[in-house]
Amino acid sequence: MLQILTLLIHYFLFLSSNAIDLPQISTQISPNTEFVIFGTRHGNRNPEQFLSGIDRDWGQEGLLELTSIGKRQAYGLGLELRKFIGNLTSNNYNATEVKYYSSSANRCQMTLQVALAGLHPPQAWGEWNRQKFASWSPIPYTISDPLLRMYSVPSCKQSDKVWAPIDNDQIPELENLKTDNLRVLEYLSAETGWNLTGNLGQAADLADNVIQMDFYNTSYPKWLAQPELDGINGTELKNTILEFAEIHPRTCAVYYPCRYLMGGLWLNDVIDKLSDANTTKNALKVVGYASHTEITLSVMKLMGIERDEVTTSAGFVIEFRRRPSVAVRLLNHDPTPIDTHVIYPANLTKELADVQEADGFIRLADFVRISYSDWPKKCDAPSCAKDDPSNYDTESSGSQPKYPQLFVIGLMVIGLLIILD
Repeated sequence: MLQILTLLIHYFLFLSSNAIDLPQISTQISPNTEFVIFGTRHGNRNPEQFLSGIDRDWGQEGLLELTSIGKRQAYGLGLELRKFIGNLTSNNYNATEVKYYSSSANRCQMTLQVALAGLHPPQAWGEWNRQKFASWSPIPYTISDPLLRMYSVPSCKQSDKVWAPIDNDQIPELENLKTDNLRVLEYLSAETGWNLTGNLGQAADLADNVIQMDFYNTSYPKWLAQPELDGINGTELKNTILEFAEIHPRTCAVYYPCRYLMGGLWLNDVIDKLSDANTTKNALKVVGYASHTEITLSVMKLMGIERDEVTTSAGFVIEFRRRPSVAVRLLNHDPTPIDTHVIYPANLTKELADVQEADGFIRLADFVRISYSDWPKKCDAPSCAKDDPSNYDTESSGSQPKYPQLFVIGLMVIGLLIILD
């Protein structure tokens, strides 16, 4: 029991981008890569509510809106992606080569737009007003909440049911986290006037405020810098607060029903586009997505990437090749922490790592088999709401149905019966 509790506590520790041991130089694209997919969480945004009693000179964009820091992070991502892909596509936007998607949230759309300004600086015929916009041209993109913001899709009947135990802190990991930090939460509730003991979402809002105070060099209030809390100094209190950053979205990515509901359709779309690239069904060279914490982290976990959080503007990159074997390589990308980005090999589940080739690539068939999701396209299907660990192979990634082949065979049988009828 003690070992399990220790693992849970370790799992839910918040790791800021400064704390992650990131490489200094990005991985180079493989010379055989023909197609690249990237996904990103939106850049730094304002909290859902602002803390009172601080001398704040930030937040003018409004609640949950992208900040100047977020724009800088997104632009850094775009610049690094351009360095990474090189001449895989032209600098100018070309609709036959690239396709981009965003959720409907302002912060995601703006993140994608700024990233694309770095990824596609116009040249020659692409320049349209050099005097005013020397390095920018508008890039179209598709808004898709079913792909990238499932919790906002009104017809997704299971979304509220899946989120309810998370929002109410009824998942065991959240209950333990609240119990272990009850004294601190009570102190913070009294000082802020927020009900942190009633809902950890309030604690996440406080963490977001602290993150912004750090980015914008805002002085901490006395109750944070010099807490009147026995045995806890200011640094320890801040670190405890940061443990709650994005706590509900990160819990979603761990909680099976939420992980599949939020990331399953996106995973299917990624697999479809990789399959199309393999059959040369289209000529796309780059596809990109901008989404949210729980969706981005969920799809990364479904893919088999071992990761417990995604900081603002962080996410994944997938390389696809057909020679010498039809294969993919899974990479992370992270801000370091604002104006520059780094792209580097992802830490993979044991099952994926076991089939990884010497150059880091994984055969596409193995990736599809291991990352396979039986996520139903109808959100009111029973399997969306059932959190039954017995349905999953806990000895591998913990996110793969034990018998995906049987699921496919079952669909084929049903289809055959319909035809014969």
